[in-house]
Amino acid sequence: MKSADLIRMANQIAAFHASYGQAAAVAGTAKHLRDFWDPRMRADLDRLVAAGGDGLSAIALAAARALAASDAA
Repeated sequence: MKSADLIRMANQIAAFHASYGQAAAVAGTAKHLRDFWDPRMRADLDRLVAAGGDGLSAIALAAARALAASDAA
């Protein structure tokens, strides 16, 4: 999937959750990514984050990192 599409979708999910406060928004965004994104999409997101995460909002970036950390555990 194109990086621009992943960034746009992750940022939209993060924007939806943003009104719940930082911690809840990160957790909610990570949960959505885990529950609804195909593993290939999550792998593409992991690569995007490893390359610096340019374009991701702070919430989307933190959620992607939290998801990657939980997947690694």
